Amino acid sequence: MSDEKPKINSEKYGVKKTDDGYKVDAKSLLDSVGGVKGFIEATIPGLVYVLSFAIWQDLTLSIILVSIAMVGLIVRHFMAKRPASALVGSVLGIGLAIYLARRPEGQPRDFYLTGFWTNTAYAAGLLLSVLVRFPIIGVLVGFITDQGLSWRKNRRKLNFFNFVTLLWVGFFCTRLLVQVPMYLANDVVTLGFTRIAMGTPFFLLMIWISWLLLKKVVSAEQDGNLDK
Repeated sequence: MSDEKPKINSEKYGVKKTDDGYKVDAKSLLDSVGGVKGFIEATIPGLVYVLSFAIWQDLTLSIILVSIAMVGLIVRHFMAKRPASALVGSVLGIGLAIYLARRPEGQPRDFYLTGFWTNTAYAAGLLLSVLVRFPIIGVLVGFITDQGLSWRKNRRKLNFFNFVTLLWVGFFCTRLLVQVPMYLANDVVTLGFTRIAMGTPFFLLMIWISWLLLKKVVSAEQDGNLDK
């Protein structure tokens, strides 16, 4: 039996390995969220919902149009012979959003409730990882670059990964701080367009900012050493 460690396919996570270490470019950033097709597919359900509601102010019609859009995306997904597992999260998320909006006590704005729950969960999980000194950003970087958890032995690195992880806590909290008041004001249309703007585009921007901060940690020349 071989003791050789399996190699991590870093490009799967939007990171390309080069002779100088690792790098992220525009293409690898898009690849990390499924490429241009993935970007479009992730945006379509929310866009269909907010556009139809903005035009007709009819929840039932908006739900019907979102459902049709999702069926179309599912058919296209299987025709392209992509793995079914890639659809599960999206289908469940849209299904729950539809249920919350259509339930007896539901309102059109409740279509966006699941986003608040997930952002709260991510922010809480990231913050907890910092508090227990296992910042998730450090764990991910170690996994992708085959550094494992060796960085935890270096206090400066640990503090650095804590800082970047806290930036992501701020990212998810910013979404909540901006969008929850719109939800409470029952401003469905503004909330819907804001959700799109603060969705994948904002996420990609955060990845890019994180990468600018993390470059030294994962570069071959620095060998993961922040002191150099």
